[in-house]
Amino acid sequence: METKCGDVEQVLKQTPLRRSGLLFRILHGLKEIPIIVLVPIGLVVFGLVMEAHIIACIPERYILSEDIVCLPRVVRAGSIEYHSGHRFYSILREMDPPAVPTFHGEHTKLCQDKLRYSMKYSYCLPISGRKDTPFCIAGDRTDLLNVRSPKSICYASVLHMLMVDIYEELKATGNTPLITFGSLLGAVRNGSMIPFTEDADIGFVGRLKFKDEVVEALRQKGYHMFFMKIWRVCVAPTHPLAARLYDPNKPLTRNFAVPYVDLYRMKKVNDSLWDIQELVGSNGRFLPGDKVEPLSQVTINGMPFDTVHDPKFFLAEAYGPNYMTPKPRRPALVKPNVPVVANKDTT
Repeated sequence: METKCGDVEQVLKQTPLRRSGLLFRILHGLKEIPIIVLVPIGLVVFGLVMEAHIIACIPERYILSEDIVCLPRVVRAGSIEYHSGHRFYSILREMDPPAVPTFHGEHTKLCQDKLRYSMKYSYCLPISGRKDTPFCIAGDRTDLLNVRSPKSICYASVLHMLMVDIYEELKATGNTPLITFGSLLGAVRNGSMIPFTEDADIGFVGRLKFKDEVVEALRQKGYHMFFMKIWRVCVAPTHPLAARLYDPNKPLTRNFAVPYVDLYRMKKVNDSLWDIQELVGSNGRFLPGDKVEPLSQVTINGMPFDTVHDPKFFLAEAYGPNYMTPKPRRPALVKPNVPVVANKDTT
C-alpha cells in the first residue's frame, strides 16, 4: 500500500498542475473559505462515512426487519445455593455458562425484570409442553437436561423441577410444605407427576413465613413467584435452562397456560379441624384433624415428600371415591387474563 501511494506522489511531483478544470476551481475556491467553516463540514462528512461503514457491517436481517431484540440476565447455576447435592444440580453447574435465549418483539417485555410482579403470568417463560401418554409418564426434571426441541418437553418434567425447588426452599425458610391435590394424586397413583396437568400443588401450614426471602430466593434460582388470589410460581426468563425450554413461537403467557405451582394455605383451626384453602369436600374446606396430622410421606420419582396423615381420605374428599381412575381429558381451554383460581380437577 505504501508503494502505491509513493508512486502516485512521485507522478504528481513530475507532472505540473494544470490550472484548469473543475477540480482546480474547487480547490481554488476552498482557499477563500475560512478554516473555522471547513472543520465542521469535515466532521459531518466523517460522521456520515463512519455511519455508512457501521451499517454495512450489521447483518441485513437486523436492518430490514427493524426487529427489537433483548437478552435476559440468565442466572448461572454455579452461583445458586441449592439445598441438596442431587446430580441434577451437578450437571446443571457443569453447563455453565448457560445459553441465553434471544427475545424478539413483544417477548422483549421478558427482559424487564422490574415489571415481573405486575405482569404476573405474562412474565412466565413461554413453554410448549406435551401432556400425552405414554410419552410423558414419569416425567422427571432430569429430562430437561437433554431437550431435543421445545416440542419434546413434557409439562410433568417442568412441574417436577418446579415442585422440588419450591418445596426445598419452603423447608429451608422454616415453612412446613406438604404435597397436596393433583401432586398428591400422582404420588398415590404411581409415584410420579400426573402427565396431563398444567400445575403442581404444594400446601404450607399457617402463614407463609419469611415471604420476601422465599420470593427472592426463588428469583435467584430463576423462578417467578407472584400473587394472584393465591401464591403461584413458574419458570422465569432468567432460569439456567431458559434457552432450552423457551418456545419463541408462543405468545406471552396467558393465565394458567404454562407449567406452574399453586401454593395453598393449610390452617389448623383447633385440635379437631383443619381449614384447607381451595378444598371442596363433604365438609367444605375442612378436614378432621386426625386426617392431617401427624404428617406422613409419599414418594415422587424416588424422592420423599411430606403430606397429610391420610392421603387417601384427602383425595377422596377432593376428587371423589374413584380418584384412582383417571378421567378422560377434554381439550383444555386457554383461560383469559383475569385473576381467578384454576379448577383443581386434575383427575
